Amino acid sequence: MLSISRTIIRQFALALLMTGIQAAHAEGRFHRPFEVTGSVLMNPDGDTLKLMTDERGLINIRLSGADTPETGQAYWRSARNYLRSLVAGQKTTAWCYKEDRFYRQVCHVRVGNRDVGQAMIEAGYAWYAFQFSPELTREQRLGYPEAERQAKAGRIGIWQEPNPMAPWECRRLKRTGKGQLCR
Repeated sequence: MLSISRTIIRQFALALLMTGIQAAHAEGRFHRPFEVTGSVLMNPDGDTLKLMTDERGLINIRLSGADTPETGQAYWRSARNYLRSLVAGQKTTAWCYKEDRFYRQVCHVRVGNRDVGQAMIEAGYAWYAFQFSPELTREQRLGYPEAERQAKAGRIGIWQEPNPMAPWECRRLKRTGKGQLCR
């Protein structure tokens, strides 16, 4: 009896832990997914864009699964400009499934058949945001880390630097008041 209750307690604790991990990964509110198509009006950085759609008007979008340098970090302008070149004048489709804490829609974005997040990673302007892998498709969970591996091996974009600082590390430093250490 005692061993059964320990097993149940362990399973319960594991279930709670896993629920907490999923909530931490979410960093936003999931909603019923929707797909929209439109034109990008602007992108202030390498992983955020404003999409004008007929269906829902103007939508602020954050790319899912790819994370680019924070404003002020090395290569942030290059990442912004590369994203701009990918979407400029192109019909852009977004499949959105949650809203982040800044009220942006978190979406998988495509231009034609091209996954924009993967394109950013392949070009060396984004990290694979592995923290959010549960939110990616199977193809993205395979393609994004491989794209990052190839960009690192080719020493392109951010990978030209010896130890580029991941944007989530820069954000952590900013929260602790040490943002001046972001590079």
